[in-house]
Amino acid sequence: MNIKIAYRHEGEFEEFFKKQQGKVVAVMYDVNTKPYAEEMKLQLAKTAKSVLSIEFPDEELVPTQEKCAEAQEIAKPADYLLAVGSGTLNDMAKSISTRLGIPCGVLATAASMDGYCSKGSALMRNGVKVTDEVHTPEDMLIDLEIVRKAPRLMTAAGFGDIIGKFTCLTDWKMANVVKGEPIHEKAYAMMEEARTACMDAFEGLTNYEGEAVAKLMYALVAAGLSMAECGNSRPASGSEHHISHYLEMDFVRRGERVPLHGIKVAIGTLISIELYHYLKDNNVQFNGSEKVYALVDELPKVEEIRDMLVKMGCPVRFSEIGVRKEVMEGAIEKAYTVRDRYTVLTLVNELGLTEKVKPILMEKYY
Repeated sequence: MNIKIAYRHEGEFEEFFKKQQGKVVAVMYDVNTKPYAEEMKLQLAKTAKSVLSIEFPDEELVPTQEKCAEAQEIAKPADYLLAVGSGTLNDMAKSISTRLGIPCGVLATAASMDGYCSKGSALMRNGVKVTDEVHTPEDMLIDLEIVRKAPRLMTAAGFGDIIGKFTCLTDWKMANVVKGEPIHEKAYAMMEEARTACMDAFEGLTNYEGEAVAKLMYALVAAGLSMAECGNSRPASGSEHHISHYLEMDFVRRGERVPLHGIKVAIGTLISIELYHYLKDNNVQFNGSEKVYALVDELPKVEEIRDMLVKMGCPVRFSEIGVRKEVMEGAIEKAYTVRDRYTVLTLVNELGLTEKVKPILMEKYY
């Protein structure tokens, strides 16, 4: 793992531009990030051999195999691929550059998600959300002024993604207790530290203060690095993400705008915390249950997290973001199948409790 992270206030990305001397650089962006891409292209033109443009007119870009193939064809002559954007563009750049065997980088435009530096690329393939293993970006460029100006809902989404680390880390420890799944201690510690940094910045985040948004960005970067350290997304993705992925696939199938990843993760986190407390409050017995309930005691109360999300301007019910009732019911029943990863959703299913918890979750979170 050798990712160069550069901040604009530390040399105006001078080292990055020098590195592109004499290279063919492809710059990929959409209609939302075009202004920042145009600036980067002007700067790159001073050192690069040539600059190729991969521009998507989409306001809500979906990373389908067709879009990736279109971008890959344009990027074929390139020595380097730079994404200007956040989640989708970054994932596409990692995937395309891995296939082409060239390095990639990203100019982050929002503190909206934690996958900038990860080895995973979340894409839509035949209408199904899949995560491919890819190489990490060689460079991550952060202009805190750009990040601070991002739409507030995107910052709320970044906070929601970090909040999800409460349940994904509990899922990991629970899987260790119940199934003997090993834990990568360094990656776990990195993620826990990132979550703590985000929580420490909460008061400033509610006012979208520049310094607090910077702390959130640092936390998101550290979270991504923990995934790269581990070699997979286990430190960052658990039951809350599986709910998000399940719902996202339905939006894509219907050709509708997909709500921000971190917003869906935030509500999924509320559901996962609810499930853990349900098991403990009802003293449901299973292999390792006492050790698991000690972990539940370390989780925040669901009301605490919900209040924080509300203060951030984040929706806390799936009906607020256009999820259909039957699709949320389907997520409660089947989201554990999205990935072969043991979480509280898997445990609840194995215990035969899905139908019992479904009306509780629907009433509170739909």
